[in-house]
Amino acid sequence: MRAVSASRLQPLPDEPPQKMTKERLQEGAADTILNTFSILGEVVEDFKNSDRFFKYKAMVITLWLALSVGAFGVACPSSGVTNDIEAVLVVSGETNAPIYMVKNDSSDVWQDVEILVNGGAYRSTMTQLAAEGGSATLSAAVLFDAEGKRAPARLNITDIVVKVREPEAEVELLKGGVKPQ
Repeated sequence: MRAVSASRLQPLPDEPPQKMTKERLQEGAADTILNTFSILGEVVEDFKNSDRFFKYKAMVITLWLALSVGAFGVACPSSGVTNDIEAVLVVSGETNAPIYMVKNDSSDVWQDVEILVNGGAYRSTMTQLAAEGGSATLSAAVLFDAEGKRAPARLNITDIVVKVREPEAEVELLKGGVKPQ
């Protein structure tokens, strides 16, 4: 017998790294899309060839998933602020004498703010309202009519509109004594 020795493999020379070009990216994207469609086609073909009971199980799981997601969406609706400037109306106090406060929940400072009460019969103005919690409480002391007269002490507030120059917006916070949705 004769001993045969294996020759040692020489490592391959390092290839220089290839630059990412537009053509290479397009080829990679096209390959990925074609592979995805191929895999989806195989899954669809396997599903078509499966037995009736497997299809029922798949339908039950799909319906359960859809109902679960739908129920979660209904049970946990978005409760965030729903206006352009993230203005919030806070109502406190007693039912017969409510206290109204307009609050800025946005990250922007409001510039040139005008709060109109009861269709503009009374207004409160300020040059700025601080961001992230800045507020203005509405009372007879800060509400004036067009002639500069103070609002009556027992003013019944039914409508509140906030006008802001920067960021430019007009938001209705109270209409007919009810917060709009």
